[in-house]
Amino acid sequence: MSNPYERHPNAQKWTLEVVTEHLREIEKDATDGPSLFLGRALGKRGLYRHIWPYWKRIFIDNEDIIEQMLRIETILEAKIIEGAMKKELSSTAAALTLKFNYRWNDKSNGISTMITKNFPG
Repeated sequence: MSNPYERHPNAQKWTLEVVTEHLREIEKDATDGPSLFLGRALGKRGLYRHIWPYWKRIFIDNEDIIEQMLRIETILEAKIIEGAMKKELSSTAAALTLKFNYRWNDKSNGISTMITKNFPG
């Protein structure tokens, strides 16, 4: 089986226009909706988690697309932290999500300690 990060079914359908429309809707959901997780925002649109890094790779030279993707990630990252602060999300789930999906690590910023110490539960 091939690596899902390398090729995608029907790759030709991921045109600039299609991806731009998906990103516009995902950003709207991230900003206004209750979703804390990128996977949920993608799933709502009938997409899959592996498409995100694929889009980043194929649009690496498109500053507008990359900027919008980074903006979406920032919004969702903040929602995860806010969810832990408001005890809407377990601190363990928040720490693990930030660690594995947003590349936070214990050594550089003490995320696990910071979240569990300040927002237990």
